[in-house]
Amino acid sequence: MSRSGCACYCWLIALLCSQLAAAKEQYHEFVIREATVKRLCKRQSVMTVNGQFPGPTLEISEGDSLIINLINRGRYNMTLHWHGVRQMRTGWSDGPEYVTQCPVRPGQSYRYRFTVAGQEGTLWWHAHSTWLRATVYGALLIRPRDGTNYPFDAQPAGELAPILLGNTTITAFSAYNICYYFSNYQLLTALLAPFRNI
Repeated sequence: MSRSGCACYCWLIALLCSQLAAAKEQYHEFVIREATVKRLCKRQSVMTVNGQFPGPTLEISEGDSLIINLINRGRYNMTLHWHGVRQMRTGWSDGPEYVTQCPVRPGQSYRYRFTVAGQEGTLWWHAHSTWLRATVYGALLIRPRDGTNYPFDAQPAGELAPILLGNTTITAFSAYNICYYFSNYQLLTALLAPFRNI
């Protein structure tokens, strides 16, 4: 091998190793279980992640891999969806139940594993099973890799904590009926008919 060929080969190996060293694997355990929370002066039993409502905020850098071990100690089937994350060759970690994965049944567990590549910003994760998305959710903060900036000219002077809004007043019955009926175009048209001329 020529001297220039050897130098190119060594440079390529060094570049590959630097990229691999920069990316990290983060492991989190999400235990889904029912807990009593107090919101707006009212105590109510909701599904939580690790006893938290909302669930934990995940902070990663672009290129990192996430490994989430979901343990379902609740009474309902469960899946998690990583909203906005491009699942490149990891569609089974996307979360829509009966579409990309079977639901995690009560007493069972499932390991989500994927790499967040080519994305930065604030996204969120949430349950993708019926009404559970009302209380099982959290923020996903994706920062630029170490030594790089956000992809815009003005860089943030500081960071604020994410603001997550939720609704603990939804019951299983009302959430199911709202989702079902409002997906029905005829019913929606009938409900909005009195307001057409306002």
